[in-house]
Amino acid sequence: MKHPETQQSEFVETATYGEQDALGRAVQQQEKNRTWWQTLRRDPWLLLWAGVMLWTLIVRGFESQASGSVISIPVFKERFGKINVEGSYFIETKWQSALGGGATGASIVGSIAGSWLADKYGIKPVVLGATVINIISVGIEFASTSVAMFFGGKMLNFVAIGIFLTTCTSYVSDIAPLAIRATLIGFCNLSQCIGPFIAAIMVNFTSSWETDWAWKSLVATQWGFAAVGLIGQLCMPESPVYLVGKGRAEDARKVLERMYSDPQDAEAHLERITLTLREAETQDSMSFLDCFKGTHLRRTMISVFVFMSEAMSGLGFISNYGALMYQYLGISDAKSFQLQIGGQILSISGALIALLLSDFVGRRPMFIAGCAGLAGLLICMAISGSVSTSAAVTASVGFYTMFNFFYNVGVGSTVYAIAGEIPTSILRAKTLAIALSTSNALNTFWSFVSPFMFNPGYGNLKAKIGFVFGAIMLIFVVLAYFYVPETKMRSYEELDELFMNRVPSRQFKKHVTVAEQRAAEAYNDKHGLKGEEKTNV
Repeated sequence: MKHPETQQSEFVETATYGEQDALGRAVQQQEKNRTWWQTLRRDPWLLLWAGVMLWTLIVRGFESQASGSVISIPVFKERFGKINVEGSYFIETKWQSALGGGATGASIVGSIAGSWLADKYGIKPVVLGATVINIISVGIEFASTSVAMFFGGKMLNFVAIGIFLTTCTSYVSDIAPLAIRATLIGFCNLSQCIGPFIAAIMVNFTSSWETDWAWKSLVATQWGFAAVGLIGQLCMPESPVYLVGKGRAEDARKVLERMYSDPQDAEAHLERITLTLREAETQDSMSFLDCFKGTHLRRTMISVFVFMSEAMSGLGFISNYGALMYQYLGISDAKSFQLQIGGQILSISGALIALLLSDFVGRRPMFIAGCAGLAGLLICMAISGSVSTSAAVTASVGFYTMFNFFYNVGVGSTVYAIAGEIPTSILRAKTLAIALSTSNALNTFWSFVSPFMFNPGYGNLKAKIGFVFGAIMLIFVVLAYFYVPETKMRSYEELDELFMNRVPSRQFKKHVTVAEQRAAEAYNDKHGLKGEEKTNV
């Protein structure tokens, strides 16, 4: 007899619902039995289509980093700024707040609109539409003759970025195999680290140019990302979960056959999706209001909570005002841009480590440890920022730069995995839109407020702003311990059951569900396993 991992399932076209359910559960158990490496190399086409969406997200990180860096470029400040009493050009604080906060606020509109449109028309056409908006908005930024026009283009661009965040994360969550689900969803964060890294390198080389290309080159680069992404988006298949939810099972089967190397795997995963949607808490819940009803409320609040940790850790402040903060700490313009490159290398390193660990260590311990690490780092930065010596300034710069690593290795990647897995399948896009919108609303708040907190002439906190964010992250450590569950190696059907039965978050890891028992039984029956060969839960 073949080993259970390589033995293929047999299918009958006229299967009854009971047989189809057994097939769906058997494939759930089969996914659990496969290792991370076996799953990663099994279906390259599935990884390719996930990669298209992950590439699309690069523009979000690039634009966020470019937004914060461009206001520190001398030519941009001369073109759109004013002269201070010292004879230097600067961008007014109100425009700093508007460029950071207003544009981020626009992404809230994009997230909500994207989730609603994706449920109605599908993810693929919505992503294509957002790419067109992105291309147009970049043109407005590029042609700007005033800071107000630049602000308008950025607002429109962040509407598209909000759509990308919701739809791309939802798509990857829909198609990701169980054993590598956190890895693939975590790539959503890594993609947003790659963009800032590229932007930081560009700023380092272009900021000293004496023409408008010093800042326009940053803007124009986004056309390159959009062009490559557009090619992949035109070819990529629609989300099979969307198609099954719309009753288009045959279309979903064709999509899955494009994703899976083995046609039998495609058929089995069609039954798994059908089973998950059929046994969701309700099949008719499609409105945003349903996200706050019954046990959906708990799932929504967990998703919102983990995404809130992004903004409340100070991410918006770090990403939008990185170079400016370095300069206020006494670092030269050129050195500040170089430090940004180092910070983005740390971001990518942290995100890569998170990808390798999340499917092995689990989401809950990584999130809690990440919040604790950030709390300690930010408080240390604030303490050193309270001392007026060159050594203390150097320490503050070091802690400030290390934020990128600590954030991405703990919080940055796991929030996407947790929030992508927690919602029930039929409400995933809407729940993600609510979570992302809440995070963006808080980022908008901090983007407006932060300049007045750390800028000279206002709060003048500089590095001492770490006391604020560090204290907040200590609160998140406590709340996460009680309310963030472990979702590692849990199928969406199992998660539905755990929430329906109101299992406490701390018990998710060890609780044995009826769904996993049935999956093990279906797998054993399908493969004729007996005795020691049986898969047990």
